Amino acid sequence: MREEGNDMWDMKPPKVLVGVDRPDCEAALQYAVAEARRRGCGIHLVHVARPILASRALDDIALVDGELRETSRVLLARAAARTQQLIDAQDPDDERLSVSTEVTHGSVVAMLHSLSAHAALLVMEHQGMGRHGETPTLSVTAGVAAVAQCPVVAVPDSWRPTAGIGGAVVVGISDPERDRAVVEEARNEAERRRTDLVVVGPATDPMLAEELLRHASAAELLVVARHWRKHSIGAPLGRTARELLRHGAVPVLVVDPAARKRRPSADRGPSPSEKYALATLPREDQGP
Repeated sequence: MREEGNDMWDMKPPKVLVGVDRPDCEAALQYAVAEARRRGCGIHLVHVARPILASRALDDIALVDGELRETSRVLLARAAARTQQLIDAQDPDDERLSVSTEVTHGSVVAMLHSLSAHAALLVMEHQGMGRHGETPTLSVTAGVAAVAQCPVVAVPDSWRPTAGIGGAVVVGISDPERDRAVVEEARNEAERRRTDLVVVGPATDPMLAEELLRHASAAELLVVARHWRKHSIGAPLGRTARELLRHGAVPVLVVDPAARKRRPSADRGPSPSEKYALATLPREDQGP
């Protein structure tokens, strides 16, 4: 159920979708604004309120529901104000950088799966690993990345953009033919950033995760495929992607390797140079 904001639908270019789950989501907002500037599109902030257990009395449910709705609105209002503040500081004259908000109710994974069909990109912030394993925010991020209908960027809460020249976009592949869509997405990201593209692979899951984490210190973005499968119900994220989310200190872009419809990228300059760590994958215009 959606309460407000229908600005997500049928937007061209599609917006950057941001999942807002906590009052402090600075890393996700910083990343979303930078990405929206690169793409020349708007930003849509969404908060998914969890279902209310029906074991309470009806009056109590109504009271709690009202409190949750107000909390959700305040949370989104603060996130929207901060997003607009970042836009005003970085690119105040670009009218394409609009900010819209939406409150939904239900499962976070299910609702973001639905909304992602209309987005260019879904940005989610997580808190990585805790003392006793994955934090709840990391588990939810992994769940969404496994089923989303657009690429998902998982941003560690400690991440902040660096001024000046950024690092390379590093993509890992396990199967050159199957992972062409993943490399294409990584190439688009590198072009938007005017930076190098480093291709790591092909390699098996344990080796690929290790190699990508080794490159992470000099990377601006890590790109990896989620687990390939025919059906999304109950689908796992994949070992390599999960290891990067658990231990990577930079944003990780998770791409569906089975994606066939590629969204056009905004070309703001010449193509970057491409470097290959373990194997060379030819450009599309050069043939196999």
